[in-house]
This record gives sequence, structure tokens and C-alpha cells, in this order.
Amino acid sequence: MNSNQLHQIICYNIFRVIELCYTQRVTTTWKDIYLFLRIPNVIWHDEPDLDEPILVSSEEELEMLRELLMAKFSTQH
Repeated sequence: MNSNQLHQIICYNIFRVIELCYTQRVTTTWKDIYLFLRIPNVIWHDEPDLDEPILVSSEEELEMLRELLMAKFSTQH
């Protein structure tokens, strides 16, 4: 598995957690997601706003968040 595939898998799983929270109307944070998925701390330790709630109020916002995640993980690492 190459680095690009790994980043896509990470992105997909992060999105799935956010999508689940959206459908269950539960608020989560980036830190909660990273810890839940056991993503190594080295990937996210210096991100700002780790404890800020992720608020998604519509399907359109959910889709935009998915696109942002894809862009972030394809360029960050």
C-alpha cells in the first residue's frame, strides 16, 4: 500500500465517522475522531482547533466537508 492509498483510507474513515455523527445528530471533534480511529498522533498533533465541535447541518455541508477532507489529505502528507 502506497502513501496515497493510505491517505485516502484515512480520509474515507474520517468522513464516515462525521457522516455517522451527522445522521445520528451527534456532535464530535477532530480530536475525538482521530482518537477513535487510532490515527497516529504525529499526523494531527499540531492541528489547530482540535477540540472545536464539527457542526454539519445539511447534506450539502456534509459533501463540502468530504471534499475538503480529500483535498487536505491529498496535499498535507
